[in-house]
Amino acid sequence: MAVRAAAGALAVLFAAGCSASVSVGGSKVSKEEVAEQASAALGKKVGREPDDVTCEDDLKAEVGETVRCELTVDGEKQGMTATATSVDGGNVKMDFKVDDAPGADDSAEPEPTETAQPTDASSTGTGGGAQTVDKAEVARQGKAALAAQAGREPDAFACPQDLPARVNAVVRCQLAVDGKVYGVTVTATSVDGGNVKMNFKVDDTPNG
Repeated sequence: MAVRAAAGALAVLFAAGCSASVSVGGSKVSKEEVAEQASAALGKKVGREPDDVTCEDDLKAEVGETVRCELTVDGEKQGMTATATSVDGGNVKMDFKVDDAPGADDSAEPEPTETAQPTDASSTGTGGGAQTVDKAEVARQGKAALAAQAGREPDAFACPQDLPARVNAVVRCQLAVDGKVYGVTVTATSVDGGNVKMNFKVDDTPNG
């Protein structure tokens, strides 16, 4: 339906990476400030601000700290994670990532663009048969997912290690495009039996 499609489009665009910086006088960014910065960042990214943004708690001014928020677009509510990516004195840089699907209505989940299709996990044969997705398969899925999102495959995509087949497991990979190398965070977003669904988040700036 039109409303859900609009909300999904915003999520797809925002998922490509959005960030903001804010100065704080203490050890945290207030939840109201996080919401305000997220709304402004999304407005710059896609040309319109969400109708409303609320966050559950203040964000600690420490790298890696996160807080869950919720945005409303055309009546659709969608979850979002705000992450503190750098802290320099009193300046905190935040990254905002909207969930792939609005609300909890899994039946209407939009087709992922930066998320690969479920991938069969295989045993590593070490430590009691831990399940992983082979690094070559992670790279193949990453190239395909980013090609679908950007309309062209990166020149190269490589991962140094396999991805553990557990939700929220992360590996760092690299892609090369037009002579520039970008870091990529690959996250296992769901594991259903032997199927692993992955999300690929490209860094905002190239390495070096």
